Amino acid sequence: MPAPKTKRKSAAETERKLRAEELAAADGAAAAATIETAAGAVDVTRGEDEVAAAAAFSASGDAAARRGARDAAEGAATLSIADRVAAGGELAAALSSDEFRRGMELAGIAGQIQVAAEVLEGVGQPTLAAFLGRTSHHLRALAVEALSRATDGAIAAHGAEHLAGELAALGLTEMGQGRDEYATAEALGAASAEMAAAAVRSVAAGAAELAAAKAMDGMAEALASDGADHTVPARGAGQGRASKPATRAASKRARRDPARPKA
Repeated sequence: MPAPKTKRKSAAETERKLRAEELAAADGAAAAATIETAAGAVDVTRGEDEVAAAAAFSASGDAAARRGARDAAEGAATLSIADRVAAGGELAAALSSDEFRRGMELAGIAGQIQVAAEVLEGVGQPTLAAFLGRTSHHLRALAVEALSRATDGAIAAHGAEHLAGELAALGLTEMGQGRDEYATAEALGAASAEMAAAAVRSVAAGAAELAAAKAMDGMAEALASDGADHTVPARGAGQGRASKPATRAASKRARRDPARPKA
């Protein structure tokens, strides 16, 4: 009789240990599933943030590209205007030089005619001298007018040259700003592409972690269910074994204590 009892106790102890191990494994799998779920949610959220950042970088890059195109176009237009102003200044300078030469020539002729008029007046030719004097005065007026135009042309040419230089500097500055904007656009585009790739990696990692969490959760449920299945038979067997000795003890007590007749 002691041997079967020992075997039953050993089997029950084995069942309890097996159940405890299965429940511990189920708890571990559930904890791992919780950790993987949290990690997956974090990675998916990070991926969503990275997608939003990639879109923002892309939009900023497009805006920088548009600004670069506008600055480059404005710079090219300004340089074209500077070239036209410089060409006008060169023309004004050339005309000024021509007017100056013409004025100096007229002034020289007027002086020569005045000298001739004075000589004729000295030799008794007053009529011819007066005519030459009027001619000299007219030529002198033309010379002054030509020299005045030459001066105005020189001033205009100098102003045009100065203006052309300023416009050229402004055009080059705008072109430089356009190049900087294009460089910024390229950098933002590269950052957007890198962020998009990072978003894909994060979302993929999150999806893998969530899938692993689901698998671990299923394994935890299976282990917990298996542990419960092992528990029911052990409990039932224990109850069956306990009921037989209790029945035998009750029968013995009944034989030892017969029912007394009522008085």
